[in-house]
Amino acid sequence: MKKIVIIGASHSGITFADQLRSGGFEGSITILEKQIINPVEKPPLSKTFLDEDFSNAKIKFRQENWFLDKLIDLKLGVEAKEILKEANLVKLANGEEISYDCLILASGATAKKLPSNILQNNKQFVLRDFNDALNLQNALTEEKEVMIIGGGYIGLEIASSLRKKGHKIRVLEVAERLLARVASPELSNYFLNLHKEHGVKISFGESINNIKEFDKKISIETSSHKNYIADLIIVGIGVSPEIGLASEAGLDCDNGIVVDANYRSSYSNIFAIGDCALNKDEYGIRIESVHHAQFSASRVSSCILGLEMPKYEEPWFWSDQYNVKLQSVGIIKDIKNTISRNGRREGSKSWWSFSSDGLVAVEAVNDPQSYVVAKHILQNKIKVDEKQLSNNNFDLKEMIKK
Repeated sequence: MKKIVIIGASHSGITFADQLRSGGFEGSITILEKQIINPVEKPPLSKTFLDEDFSNAKIKFRQENWFLDKLIDLKLGVEAKEILKEANLVKLANGEEISYDCLILASGATAKKLPSNILQNNKQFVLRDFNDALNLQNALTEEKEVMIIGGGYIGLEIASSLRKKGHKIRVLEVAERLLARVASPELSNYFLNLHKEHGVKISFGESINNIKEFDKKISIETSSHKNYIADLIIVGIGVSPEIGLASEAGLDCDNGIVVDANYRSSYSNIFAIGDCALNKDEYGIRIESVHHAQFSASRVSSCILGLEMPKYEEPWFWSDQYNVKLQSVGIIKDIKNTISRNGRREGSKSWWSFSSDGLVAVEAVNDPQSYVVAKHILQNKIKVDEKQLSNNNFDLKEMIKK
């Protein structure tokens, strides 16, 4: 195998290229990226986009020289339009074709928006890439009333950043609690109280019926016939995986590009990694995280390099809001019981969630020790005694000595 083509200069795509070179791969590596600016790290976007010194240079994933030194051909402003899988070709928007021996789809996901019949796309702000961050920064040069649609992690991180700059915030969430799909009810309640303490107003069970503009203001009418006034709307209602190319090429897709344990698609020399990949057998759901970007990249690079497949890793995630750092490991699913524990430091807490099969996820706020122990337990499938865990005086380290 001599020629690798990667579609998407995402975290997963660049990590994969780095792993290949570090592993001794001597063939050509080409990355096709439709954006014209150097790729940036996603996590800092929602946390630092209002900082005065915020710039592309500060959050670049890699400097230009890195690609040159690694002999990686990064093609910016180049969009892949079609995969001709039988011919091992990628057709570009400019009509050119690029051949490959192995194709890696690392195209990530795009932010969902409200239907255009409710609000024109150019009136909706999202935060998925550097240009989105700049647009928001330019719109928030003075104190504003901001409506955030969606009470997931991206919406809450944006709310935190905006409140620290003095903006007035309301979060509108269609579910009955924050983080309904990804967190325990206990953690949802924790973040609800945290944001309320910082002056964020939150409305639940509300969808949008209509939006009108008047006198440079926006009027939002909800399903309960309430009206809210805002200066601008930020939409944080999740993302859609970039599967268009894969689907049109006939690869198996299902809210993601379906892959096996090696992250190989339904076509033998095409792989998918990162946010666009769906590892059904091991995770069951599509995972959107830095960890999954790195892990999926490692599975594919090992496969191509002929190395032993890295063993399964429990997904982990973090979020920074105000003075709180959340660290979580595992997947919240089919929960029957959640145990709350206080950490050693003041204000630190963790929640240990169990299904009928045992411990499945742990969420820790300002409690790195509990997170590290939990990660070890889940990764090594150590059985946890719920009664012991319920005793806050019980030393967690005892569970990993067995």
